Amino acid sequence: MSRAFWYKLLLAVFLIALAVIQFIPPAPVQLPADLPDTERESARLLGFEGIHNFRDLGGYTTEDGRRVAWGKLYRSGHFATATRSDLQQLERLQLDTLIDFRSVGEREEEPSRVPEDAPFTQLSIPTLDAGNNAMVSELRARIESDDLTGFDADAFMLQANRQFADEFTPQYRQFMHAVLKAEGRPVVWQCTAGKDRTGFAAAILLRILGVPDEQIIQDYLASREPALDARSRELMLLRVFKGEAAAATVATMLSVDARWLQAGFDEIDARWGSFDAYVRDGLALTATDIQTLRRHLLAGAG
Repeated sequence: MSRAFWYKLLLAVFLIALAVIQFIPPAPVQLPADLPDTERESARLLGFEGIHNFRDLGGYTTEDGRRVAWGKLYRSGHFATATRSDLQQLERLQLDTLIDFRSVGEREEEPSRVPEDAPFTQLSIPTLDAGNNAMVSELRARIESDDLTGFDADAFMLQANRQFADEFTPQYRQFMHAVLKAEGRPVVWQCTAGKDRTGFAAAILLRILGVPDEQIIQDYLASREPALDARSRELMLLRVFKGEAAAATVATMLSVDARWLQAGFDEIDARWGSFDAYVRDGLALTATDIQTLRRHLLAGAG
C-alpha cells in the first residue's frame, strides 16, 4: 500500500483518539470532607483543572483542642481559567459566598468563570488596588526596558503585608463579616495567585479561630509551589527572552516568605496594640461574633 494510504490511516486514528479523549470525563475532584479523616490532609489542595491553589482550610487544630471543620473555608487563586469540568465540580461545594480581593483592573483582565446562575453570592472587595496596578505596570515597563535597577520585590511584599494590617483594615473587616454572615456555610476567597491578599485573610481568620501561628504560617507557605506552578510557562518564557534576573524577580513576586506574613502581624501590634484590639476595633468583631464563628467553623469539644 502507498505511503499516502498509511498517512491517511494514521491521521484518521489520531483524530478518532483525540475525539475519544475529549469525551472522557475527568475524574471528580476529591473533596476532603468526603474522605476518611486519615486521608483528608493529603487532599487539602483540590485537584481542579484550571483553578490553581484551591485549598480547604479544614483540619487545623486550635489551642483548645478543636479543629477547623472541613468543607467550610476555602482559599484560592483566580477562577479565570476554570474549565467546564471545574465549574461542574464547584457546584459540589455548595458555596454560600465567593469573595474576590482582586482590583478592578485584574478582574477586567482576567474575569472569573463561575457556573451559570451561580447559587452563591459574589462579593468584590478590591484590596491593594491602585498600588498593585502601579506595581504591575512598573514591573512590566522595567522588564521591557531591561532595567530592574532599584526594584526590590522583597521590600514591596513586606510593605504590602503591612498595608493589609493597616490601610486595608476596612476591606478585611468586610471579609470577616461576610464569613460571619455565612453562618458556617461554605465560603471561598480568592485573589490572583491566592497567596497574598488571600493569605492574609486566611491568616487572620485562623488566628481568630484559635489556630496557633505555627500552623498559620505553614498554611501560608503552602502557596509557594502551586503559585509558581500556575505561572511556570510564563516564567520559562521570561527566562528565555528577558534573562534570569527578570525571571527571578517575577518568581519572588509569585512566591511567599514567612517574613512577609510576620510583617503583617507585627504591623497589627504596632498599629492596634495587640491582635485582640485589632479584632475588636479594626475588624469590629464582638466577643459574641467570635464565639459564633468558632461555633460554626470548628469541630470537636469546646
